[in-house]
Amino acid sequence: MNENIGCLLIHGLGGAVSEIEPLADYLEKEGCLVETPILKGHTGQRKDLQGVSYEDWIHSAEKSLLKLKSKCQKIIVVGFSMGGLIALNLAKKNLLLAVITINTPIYYWNFKIIFQKIADDFKSKNYSNINHYLRSNQKLPLNALVNFQILLEKTKRILKTITCSVLIIQALEDDSVKWQSGHYLFENLAAVDKKIKYYEKEGHLILKSAAAGNVIKEIKTFIDIQTAS
Repeated sequence: MNENIGCLLIHGLGGAVSEIEPLADYLEKEGCLVETPILKGHTGQRKDLQGVSYEDWIHSAEKSLLKLKSKCQKIIVVGFSMGGLIALNLAKKNLLLAVITINTPIYYWNFKIIFQKIADDFKSKNYSNINHYLRSNQKLPLNALVNFQILLEKTKRILKTITCSVLIIQALEDDSVKWQSGHYLFENLAAVDKKIKYYEKEGHLILKSAAAGNVIKEIKTFIDIQTAS
C-alpha cells in the first residue's frame, strides 16, 4: 500500500467515525491516504438530523471523495452499515477501483437476536443491551429513518449497474442487519469480481469486536489484490 491509494471510509446512520476508526488507523499506518467524513447532521445531537436528507449524506461523502481524487490514482470506498449504501451510490456516479461494504443493510433489525439479547440481560441483570436499544431509538428523528429507507430502496435499484470490484463483509449475529443482506448484495451486484465473507458470533460493530483484526486482514488482502496491477 502507498499514498497512490486513497481510501474513503463512511460511517453508519446515527453513528460516528469511531465505528470505522480501527480500520482508518490501520490503513493510514500502511501508507494510504484516508478520508473519514462526518455525514451531515451526525453531531451526536438528535436535533441536528432534523431536515437532513439522504442526498445530504451522499454529498458529505462525495466532498471527501473529490479530495482523494485530486491526490490519488486508485480509490477504494469502504462503507459501514448505511455507509455501504452511500458507497454503492458513489460507485454509480464515479470511477472507483473497488467498494467494500461492512454489515450493510438490505434487511434490517434481526429481532430473533435482539430478543435473545434482551432475555440475556434479564438473566444476568446487566441490562446493557436494553439500554443500547433504548438510546438508539431515541437518537434518530423520524425524517432520518424515512430518508434511510429512501436511500435503501434507491440503492437496491442501482445494484445491477455496479461493476467495480466489491468485497462484502457480513456478521452472522448482527442484530441491526440480517445476514441475508450480504447474500442479497452478492447476488444482485453486477460486479464480476465480487467476494463475500461471513463472520460468526460477531455483532453489528464488527470493527470494534474481537474479530476486528481478522476483518482488517481480510480487507487488506482484498485491497492488495485490487492495487497490485
